[in-house]
Amino acid sequence: MRCRRWLGVMVGQAALIGPAWLAGYQVLGPLYGQRVLGGAGPWGVVVSAFTVGLIAGAVLALVWRPSAAGVTVCAGTGALALPLAAIAVRIPLPVLVAAMLVAGAGLEIAMVAWASLLQERIPGDRLGRTLSYSALGQTLPVPVAYLLTGPAAELLGLRTTLAAAAALITTAAVLPLALPQVRALTLAPVEKTGPTTTPLRAAA
Repeated sequence: MRCRRWLGVMVGQAALIGPAWLAGYQVLGPLYGQRVLGGAGPWGVVVSAFTVGLIAGAVLALVWRPSAAGVTVCAGTGALALPLAAIAVRIPLPVLVAAMLVAGAGLEIAMVAWASLLQERIPGDRLGRTLSYSALGQTLPVPVAYLLTGPAAELLGLRTTLAAAAALITTAAVLPLALPQVRALTLAPVEKTGPTTTPLRAAA
C-alpha cells in the first residue's frame, strides 16, 4: 500500500466529498427548493440539470480520455462544490442550473477516470478487494453525514451549512494534489488498431 499511497489518499478524498455532497444535495437541497425557489417544480429543474450533466459527462468520457487522470478526478469531484456554493449565496435559478450541469458532468468524468485508473494500476487478483475498499470508504461516512446535517442546519443555518459543505468539498478536492503520486497519475493512451498484417520478420 505504501507504493500506492495515492489510493488511500483518493479514497479518503471520496470519504469527505461524497457525504458532504449528498448531505447538501439530498437533505438540504429540497429544503432550499421549498423555502427559496418556491417549491418542488423549480427544484425538479435543478435535479434534472444534474442528471443531464451526468449524461453529458458520460458521452464526453466516450470520446475523451484524459491523460492527467489524478488531476481530472480531483477537478471533477471538486466541481460538486459549485452548486452548493451557488445555493449558499442564493444565485438566480438559471445560474444554479448551469452549476448543476457542470457538477454532473465533472462527477461522471471523474468516476470514469477513477474506474480506469483502478483497472490499469491494480493487479487483477487484487482489483475486487480494492474496489470493495474504495466503495466502503466512500459510503461508510454517508449515514453519519445525514445524521449531522439536520442539527448543523439548525445550529448554523441552511446557507452556512451549505457553504461549509462546499468549502469541505473544495478543500478535499485540492489537498490530494499536494502529493506528487496523485499529480503523476496518468492513463495509458488507447492504442488504435488497424488492419491485421503479418510482420515482415515473421513472414521471412
